[in-house]
Amino acid sequence: MLLLSLGAFTVVALIGLIMASDVFRKKPTSPIFKVLHVVFVLIGALAAIVAAFSGDTRVWINIVIALVIIGLGALLFAKRSKGEHPKGVVIVHGGLAVTCYLLLAYFTLFNHA
Repeated sequence: MLLLSLGAFTVVALIGLIMASDVFRKKPTSPIFKVLHVVFVLIGALAAIVAAFSGDTRVWINIVIALVIIGLGALLFAKRSKGEHPKGVVIVHGGLAVTCYLLLAYFTLFNHA
């Protein structure tokens, strides 16, 4: 499950870089990127939740951080829908996402559970 989650979040990260670039260039983001970003977040999150409920308690920290990331993502969506380019929110959202991703990669690749 963790490998599936890590794979999904790798796609999320790549799409997120494209979307962040759009914010910093003050350009609109293609709707397909928005949809794919959310779809792969859901796949990765569900796989992590299954892993957590299957006994891998290390993943709970990722789930807690992800809740904050998701809230910031919703805020980004709302601001972008109004034509704003909230660079600060992108930086915090991305920074937390990188932290969460690195933790997940560690838990996945160095299985000490």
